[in-house]
Amino acid sequence: MKYNKILSFALVLPALAALFSCADEADYTPAAPVGGPQVYFDENVKTDWTITSAEPKFSFDLTRVATDAEADVVLKMEVDEASQSVFNIPSAAVFQAGSKTATVECLVNTEAMEYDKPYKVTVSIAKSDEVTIYAQSSVTFTVTLPEPWKSLGKATFVDGIITSIFSGVAEDPYEVEILENELVPGLYRLVNPYTKAYPLYPSESIIFDDTKDYYLEIHAEDPEAVWFGKTDLGLDMGYGKISAISIADFYVQRGDDPALVKERGDYGTLKDGEITFPVKGILYTMPKHPNGEGWYYANTNGQFSILLPGYVKGDYSASLEYAGIFTAKDGKVYATGMLTLGADATDVKAIVMPADADAAAVADAIAAGELEAVKVEKGRIEVSFDAEELGGNNFQIIAVVMSDGAVKTVAAASFEYYGGGKSPWQSIGTGYYTDDILSSGWGLPPVTYEVEVLENNENPGLYRLVNPYNNKVYPAEYVQVFAEQLGNSLAPEGYYLEVNAMDAEGVYIQPQALGLDFSDGEWAFATMGGYYLANDYPFDMVKENRYLGSVVEGVIKFPVLGYEDQQGEVRAYQGVLYKGANGPYYCAFNGKVEIVLPGANAFARNMAKAKTNTTKRSAIKKSFFSAKDGLKFNRILKRAVEVCATPNF
Repeated sequence: MKYNKILSFALVLPALAALFSCADEADYTPAAPVGGPQVYFDENVKTDWTITSAEPKFSFDLTRVATDAEADVVLKMEVDEASQSVFNIPSAAVFQAGSKTATVECLVNTEAMEYDKPYKVTVSIAKSDEVTIYAQSSVTFTVTLPEPWKSLGKATFVDGIITSIFSGVAEDPYEVEILENELVPGLYRLVNPYTKAYPLYPSESIIFDDTKDYYLEIHAEDPEAVWFGKTDLGLDMGYGKISAISIADFYVQRGDDPALVKERGDYGTLKDGEITFPVKGILYTMPKHPNGEGWYYANTNGQFSILLPGYVKGDYSASLEYAGIFTAKDGKVYATGMLTLGADATDVKAIVMPADADAAAVADAIAAGELEAVKVEKGRIEVSFDAEELGGNNFQIIAVVMSDGAVKTVAAASFEYYGGGKSPWQSIGTGYYTDDILSSGWGLPPVTYEVEVLENNENPGLYRLVNPYNNKVYPAEYVQVFAEQLGNSLAPEGYYLEVNAMDAEGVYIQPQALGLDFSDGEWAFATMGGYYLANDYPFDMVKENRYLGSVVEGVIKFPVLGYEDQQGEVRAYQGVLYKGANGPYYCAFNGKVEIVLPGANAFARNMAKAKTNTTKRSAIKKSFFSAKDGLKFNRILKRAVEVCATPNF
C-alpha cells in the first residue's frame, strides 16, 4: 500500500507541469518612479509642546528624499475657532541644496491663550506632488501655556491664622512648597498650606477638601507692603469653610488709600527672607461662626511667618520679668529685671516708660535714635528713671532687640512705684472669691475660697484680690490634683486680680495676667465688659448692651452670656482667656465668677462660706478624671474651651 501511494504522487507531477506550460503569461506593469522632493514628517516628530510667555514658540523638522536642489515646500494650517489668533505658522518650509531636513519655527500668541488650556493646530504639506506616499504628510501639534510658576523648594511656615481661632492647634513650624511667579518677581504661592501640607491632615475632626490644590498667594512685589487677597483655605473645622484676607487688602478693597494703609503699618513685610504680618494684620471669616458671619481678627499672636528657602531665621527672642526697685548712693532710682535673650539677640537697649506708652512705638523711636536708652545684656538689668518726670505710679521696662538698626523683638514688664510715698492700696479685710476661670478650664466645678481684698484710697470702688491663684491661697484640694497630674504649681506671689467697681452698675475686669502658665503661655483674663473697654468701645455703649457687672450689698457679679457650640447647644461664658499670645478664648463656662467683699451682709458671706465646704477632694478627682487619663493640658483645655474670636455687638 505504501508503494502505491508514492507511485500515484509521481504520476501527478508531469500533469501539473503540463498544465502550467500551457497557461498564458501574466501581465505586470511596474509603478511609475516617485518624483519631486518627496517631503514628509518623521514619525518621531514632537507633537506636545509646553511654552512660556518668555519663549512663545515651538518648532518641527520636515524631511525629504530628493536633496539635490533648494526647495520651498508650501505648508497649510488648520485650527479650530478657539485657536484662530493663537498660531502663526510659516507658509513654506525652505530646504537648502543638499540638505535633507528643514526646520520650521512657529510663533504663538500667548496673550490669546488661557493658562493650562491645550490648543491644537494641524500642519500639512499643501501640494500632493511634493509628498511621499510612504510617510505622514500632516501632523497635529498640541501647545499649552502653563501658569508661570516655578518651585523654589520648601518654605518654613508658622501659621498665625488657625492658631488664633481654635485652642489646642499646633503652632510649630512646618514645611510647605512655595512657588514664585516667573513674570512677577515677589509674587509667591504656598501650595496647600492648610490642606495636604498641614500637620493635622488628615483628621477626623477637620474636613479637608483634598479634591484640588489650594494656594495662599502672597504679593510681596513691594517688600514693605506685603498683602494677600481673600483666600479659601480649603478646610472646615466645624463652622464652615475658613477664608482669610490680609487686613491691608481688606482696607484697600473698601476704598482706603493704599499709601495711608502703608503709613498706618497695616501691610506685612518681607525682610531677611521672612514674610510677616503685624499683630491682627490678618482677618478670617466662617459662614457658621458663633458670633455670626463677618470678619474677625487672626494673627493675634503675631506669629504668622513664611521663611523662604535658603534663609535661616535668627533667634532674636526676648522675655523680661520685673525684679524690683533700688536706689543708688547718688539718689538715682533704678528698675531692675531679669532679661532672657535668644542666641542672636546681641544688640539690646532698655528704657523705663509710663505703663500706657506704646511699647512698639517706643522701640521704633529707640531704633531711630529719637529716644535715649541704655545698652543691656542678658541676665539682671538695671535701668534708671525719673518717676516725677514720667508722671504717675505705673511704669514699664521696655527692652528692644535690634539687628542692623531694625527692631526685631520688644519685651516689656510692668511695675508700680510710689517714690517712697504711701501706697494708695489698703487692705479692707478678707472676702470670698468664686473661681470659674482656672477650674472650668480644667473641667472642674467652680470653687469658692477666701482672699484678701485691697481697695484704692484714691479711687474708691477699685479693688484688688491678693494672690488669688497662688498655692497658699487657692484651695489645696485643687492644687494637689494639679501637682499630682502635671507636677505644676500655680501662680507665684505678687499677682492681683483687679476689679473696677467704681460704678456699681458698671463693674468689669480688664485683661490682666493671672500668673498661671501651663507651658502654653501666661494666662490672662477679662470679663466681656472689660474686654470691650480694652478694645476702645465706649463705656456707655458697653454698659447699655449689658456687658458690665454690678455690685449689690457687697457682692460683685458679672453677666452670664451664651454662644452656640458645634453641636448647636448654647453654652454659658462670662469672659475671655488668653494663653500667652494666643486667644482670646471663651471661659468661665459655669457663669459663676463672683466676689463677696469684706463687710458684705452676713447672708452673702455665709452663703460663700457654705460653698467652700462643698469642695471635696474625691469630687474633684472624679471630675478631673472624666477627661482621658494621661492627656496633656492643652488637650484637656481643648475639650473645654471653644472657639472665640474678636466678639462684636
